Amino acid sequence: MTIRQFELEIAELKRSLVTMGNLVEQSLSHAVRSILHPSANARDMIRPVEAELDALETAIEERAHQIIALQSPRAGDLRFLISATRITSDLEQIGDLAESVAKRATFIAKHQSVTAPVELEPLGNLVLIMLRQTMDAFVAGDMDKAKLVMEEESQTDRMTKACYEAIQRDMEADNTRIREHTRLLRAVGHLEHAGDIIMNIAEETVFIHRATLVRHHHEDMR
Repeated sequence: MTIRQFELEIAELKRSLVTMGNLVEQSLSHAVRSILHPSANARDMIRPVEAELDALETAIEERAHQIIALQSPRAGDLRFLISATRITSDLEQIGDLAESVAKRATFIAKHQSVTAPVELEPLGNLVLIMLRQTMDAFVAGDMDKAKLVMEEESQTDRMTKACYEAIQRDMEADNTRIREHTRLLRAVGHLEHAGDIIMNIAEETVFIHRATLVRHHHEDMR
């Protein structure tokens, strides 16, 4: 493989990762809408995107491993290839979480309605913003956006706690909708988990562009 061919392979992998990120954003956006306004077909609507994500994950990981094994990439390219396999796994997990949120929404829609906590919509919107910022940071090497995502993660923790407290109050006030409230609790937890994984992608982005491991050491971003 010539240097030019190698560069084209790396560029194609980056494009595939961006495509995967766009699909995950589509799934996550649908999940947020569905838990705020549950519908009986919420999960069915998200399944085709999940199939695309699974196929992309497999293709990206296989090609990255082939390049590592056969081309002996230099340090910067090796960092990208290693991180690419981690990021694809992270994106696929977020897609799975989005499907799980939609599944909880479908259950609620088919049973009794429950009131969404006030903080649920801001939580969902912030997780979506974090995903966009992370993918922008990955594409452009924008470390300021990566740092911002790491700072925003603490906000998702606060919003999640507020949602849990509100749902628990509703459960205590009305014990006839325990199953629905339990699904809502799980959906909130899935969104929080998505935020945690997005922060992991931001950390991988820093590793790619700065060759610095910042996991558990975000002060190194200063």
